[in-house]
Amino acid sequence: MRSKDFEELRDFYKHRLALNYGDDSTKETPEYWDSAAERFAKSSHSPEGRARAEEFLNLFKWEKGETVLDVACGPGTYAIPLALRGCKVVGTDFSSEMLNQLKLQAEKENAPEIECVKSRWLDSNFQIQFDTVLCLSGLGVVATDSDHKAHLGECLEKFYKLSRKRIILLIPHADSHLDDEMRRILGEYDIPMERLRIAMIYYAMVDHGMLPSLQIIQRPFKWTFENFDEACEVLFRKSGIKDVTDTTKERFINYLKKIIQKNKDHSLSLTYNTKQAIFTVIK
Repeated sequence: MRSKDFEELRDFYKHRLALNYGDDSTKETPEYWDSAAERFAKSSHSPEGRARAEEFLNLFKWEKGETVLDVACGPGTYAIPLALRGCKVVGTDFSSEMLNQLKLQAEKENAPEIECVKSRWLDSNFQIQFDTVLCLSGLGVVATDSDHKAHLGECLEKFYKLSRKRIILLIPHADSHLDDEMRRILGEYDIPMERLRIAMIYYAMVDHGMLPSLQIIQRPFKWTFENFDEACEVLFRKSGIKDVTDTTKERFINYLKKIIQKNKDHSLSLTYNTKQAIFTVIK
């Protein structure tokens, strides 16, 4: 490849990773996450949510006294169990309500002190290194500035600068929301945007001096819908599908009826394993 080809690849850094199909720029604001904080905390700190977090953390070795910077820490989904394992955790987030939920839950569990820093990641000014820098499911938001412009390279460089031993990134969607049969019904044969993003992030990390390992894992994911029309609307919107004919929609619903679960409250649940990407950099 020529150097010109790599320059063209760098244009992808301008892509706003926080925005999936159907999202708008409010998702990149602290107000959006403030409004979602209580709901996120309830899910994260439920027995099921904590079990998922512990299962993920068990993929790695953690030392007592290890210093950890949790970027976009949210309500403490991972920060609290890490503190309970004996890590010295600093959590940073631009949502004050997320940090409030973290503090409330940490106090409830009598967890060791977690230092909370309210800041947009690109504006943060940490002066010390941490053994581990985490960014789990928040890369798109933390790589975006207050003017909704993406700075993926700068974001990654800050991770690298502040990490003493390793960086761990989790990308929650590494593949399409649609399974193979759904994509066949809808005539979707292009490479999903989610997969292309994984390739872009890997290249960006290499381009900024890192050589990450990449692991694709599968974790349970659950949708809840009021009816089949809503199921179609959400799945189509989240996958960027437009202009679906009535005949195709009918075929899609017939397939959903085979795999969807009807709940006692008459709602519908669609549960499946979603592919997620873990990038790990060892220094």
